[in-house]
Parts: sequence; C-alpha cells; structure tokens
Amino acid sequence: MTAYSFDDRLDRMHWTPSAGPSREIVDSVLGARQRASARSVGVTLAGAIVGILIGFGLIGMSFEQSPWGPGSGAVGLVFGTLSLAGLALSVTLALFAAWKSKRFPRLMQFASMNLLMIVVLLLS
Repeated sequence: MTAYSFDDRLDRMHWTPSAGPSREIVDSVLGARQRASARSVGVTLAGAIVGILIGFGLIGMSFEQSPWGPGSGAVGLVFGTLSLAGLALSVTLALFAAWKSKRFPRLMQFASMNLLMIVVLLLS
C-alpha cells in the first residue's frame, strides 16, 4: 500500500500535531547513539603497546649493538623473524579492519594505533 501525499502518510501513522514521540522511538534513537559512540581506551592502549614492541623489534634488527641485530646468531634469527611476522600481520590486520570497520570498530581502533606506532618508531 502506498501513500500518494504527505497527509495520507500522516493519516496512516495516526499522527496528530500535538502528539509527542513514542517511547519506543526515543529508546531506539538513544540506544543507537550509545552503541555508535562506544569507545574503549583499553583497545587503543593495547594496539599502541603491541605496535611499540613490533617497532622496537624491527629497529633492533638494524643495529649491531642490539641483542637481536646483525650477527647475533639464533637469537637474532628468532627475534627478527617474529618482528617481520608482526609487521606483516599488522599490515594484514589493518587492511582487514579497514574493510570491516563498520562491523568491527574496536578492531579498527587496535589496528590503526598498532600501525601508527610501528610507523612512528621506524621513522624516528
């Protein structure tokens, strides 16, 4: 059933000019706002800490004096591999989070802060 005019639509809704919004409408609007603005500092902090650890691992791979730098043997191989795997996983996670940001907003927070910390440490 379609309405051909604005007045027909109002008649179908049984709306009167003095009527206020129903309780269901108010609850749905307020509930949607609370869910959309929900942010967690913990997720952002976790992303920053993981990004800093990966960034320090990547920086340490290039310094001779670091315990996992060039010529450090098996320890360098393990930490270097973990750092490079962390970088690859962080980039993959950031791409996935950007693709699914509407569905997983906290994952986007984590991934963006993680990648930001890695880039900041590599550029410093």
